[in-house]
Amino acid sequence: MKIAILTEYYPDQSNPGSGVYVHTRASAYRAAGHEVRVYRPGRSAPPESEYERIPIVAGDIDFVTADCVRFKADVVAVHTPYPGSEHTGLSDQLSLPRVVWVHGYEAMFTALHGYHRGLARLLSLPHDARKLWQLRRFLARSKAVVYVSQWMRRTAERSMRFVHPTTATIPNAVDVERFRPLAPATRADQRPRGLALRGLARKYGLDVAIAAYSGLHETDLTIVGTGPEAGLIQQQIDATNAAVTLEEKAVPHADVPTLMNEFDYFVAPARTEAQGVAMCEAMACGLPVVAARAGGIPEFVRDGEDGYLVERGNPASLRRAVLALTSDRPRLRAMGQNARAYIVERCAAETVIPAEVELLSAAAENGEASPTATLPEAQARS
Repeated sequence: MKIAILTEYYPDQSNPGSGVYVHTRASAYRAAGHEVRVYRPGRSAPPESEYERIPIVAGDIDFVTADCVRFKADVVAVHTPYPGSEHTGLSDQLSLPRVVWVHGYEAMFTALHGYHRGLARLLSLPHDARKLWQLRRFLARSKAVVYVSQWMRRTAERSMRFVHPTTATIPNAVDVERFRPLAPATRADQRPRGLALRGLARKYGLDVAIAAYSGLHETDLTIVGTGPEAGLIQQQIDATNAAVTLEEKAVPHADVPTLMNEFDYFVAPARTEAQGVAMCEAMACGLPVVAARAGGIPEFVRDGEDGYLVERGNPASLRRAVLALTSDRPRLRAMGQNARAYIVERCAAETVIPAEVELLSAAAENGEASPTATLPEAQARS
């Protein structure tokens, strides 16, 4: 089967952390014997390149469209279908069946989920209302819709007031052979070390983590990532005397397992998260987690077994959980083992990818894209 992947986010040499969840799929499809080509219209990148043996076509819409037509794909996979984006528009120009993956902000009222500060929250509401109306119509013309968690599905369907007749909930896959324990989980001669590998943006709740680690001596936290709030995060660290270090850098996905194995536990204080791919990868490496009870996170972390779930936006709750985890090293190790076993069960590529391929194959066999007329037959549940 020939699969054309249309996406705005995809890793490259300048931004190796972008869209790794899409690249994981592309690599797995290829390993399963399918021909894959990634399309990024509107991106200022080499017209044709490769990333870990996956062909990527970027450039203006006419060039990318022509290449996609020549490719003669059997089915189109669209990721993060933000209305008005060029990759979403391209999929509408192709008379090909498509399956759409909804990953987050494109299918929610972002003001309700911790994306904005101050006046920006209010200003986002009319914009998001129009966005959701457009997304609803786009999904109605698609063969199937995939959500990465049940929470993401409920949130999107409620926000759009729309349920597609062919809907699946399939988590982002984790390569559990690449992401695995590489060394003893806890070094007895050092205090336990926490890692937060995140985008430096408000929705990830790093300000909450910094407040939680203020004045701590029993453990410390390293934040690794890039993003618009790097300056604010460093200012807060300096002002609070928090046991936190910021490493403002992008880490190639191939290097992430080694990085994760340098730490003892993972911290995910997000205000919202459809799944938490980095968190799941850390769990596959044998790291227990302390995570906010937010978004889809509770679907992938069992409180008291794989780590601890804490109240969203509450530094005191996060601090208590971190101290509980790090004060009992045998329990920390046991939770890390539980975490890996659970992610292998839930998110291993060997389990997830066949389900995705089955959806793509069914869409390809059924022919052209679904007509807009499916809208009245797929109204949201009241």
